[in-house]
Amino acid sequence: MNAMERVLLRLQGKKTDRIPNLNIVMLLAAQEIGVPYKAFCQDYRQLCRGNIACVEKYGLDCVTTMSDSMREASALGTEVIFPENDVPYEAYYILENEENLLKLKACDPSESERMTDSVLAVELYKRELGDSIPVIGWVEGCMAEAADLRGMNDFLIDLVDNEAFVTDLLELCLEQAILFAKAQIEAGADFIGVGDAIASVAGPHYYRKYALPYQIRLLSAIKEMGAKTKLHICGNTTPFLADLPAEYCDIIDLDWMVPLEEAVKIHGNTCALAGNYDPVAVLLQGTPETIRQAVIDCAKAGGSRYISAAGCEVPRMISEENFLTVKKALDEIGG
Repeated sequence: MNAMERVLLRLQGKKTDRIPNLNIVMLLAAQEIGVPYKAFCQDYRQLCRGNIACVEKYGLDCVTTMSDSMREASALGTEVIFPENDVPYEAYYILENEENLLKLKACDPSESERMTDSVLAVELYKRELGDSIPVIGWVEGCMAEAADLRGMNDFLIDLVDNEAFVTDLLELCLEQAILFAKAQIEAGADFIGVGDAIASVAGPHYYRKYALPYQIRLLSAIKEMGAKTKLHICGNTTPFLADLPAEYCDIIDLDWMVPLEEAVKIHGNTCALAGNYDPVAVLLQGTPETIRQAVIDCAKAGGSRYISAAGCEVPRMISEENFLTVKKALDEIGG
């Protein structure tokens, strides 16, 4: 059974040879092939090489275009700083002056170097791997992208007292995300992941008012274009767990703070749930035995559609022994 078969069957709650391993690797993938993270983020060939190396070594069941949150922001005019071995970030927020929003227009991915880089990554994966393993493209969720452009603090204030501006900004972010998703899907992406980290910070009221409607519109558009969907919200989504748009998702990632058993009761019959052992306390700082037990415990709690992963990105400083323990535990558990 190859990775594609394993994942697709698991989404249906059907028997597989083992639970799929969809752990997120970014900084670790660059480290695995010995390239600076700056190169990993800017050269799709290095990104693909790092992902494939981790698949082969650690038994992962997907490859992704994930590297940082600045691809769409760059296309919209943000100056991006690329540290040698850390995550890229904006030199300044292009919407520090909210009037600048009137100057922004969604960009065709073919006219953006960084979005094109992701599209080329998808094409390279498909040439090298065919349909043997899911290729997961990636876009920023509308609220997350809005914060990248405006700045988190100002954007959170806007949620409270600047509704018209927030709505106009989210509409722009939705248009850009759909264009970017479409380009990756046309290149061959099987899934599109949507990262909307700030949604957990905004709290339940503003999640329901702003984040959720735009997640539904974006996820629906992705599905209409023929790809499967994966929603990733970093942080504690427990306060609005029942509101997560499971009917529009094939996979929902759960961070380590979320009670997996409760999530399964609410959404386990609607979509697959991925997570959610602690990437730091368990994977990085744990022992092979505590990691093995955490993987087993999550598998027992996760139900027939459960997919194994840490709550968020695997730390790059994890020992080889610790990360290989996940693979060994999943082989032991079986399907």
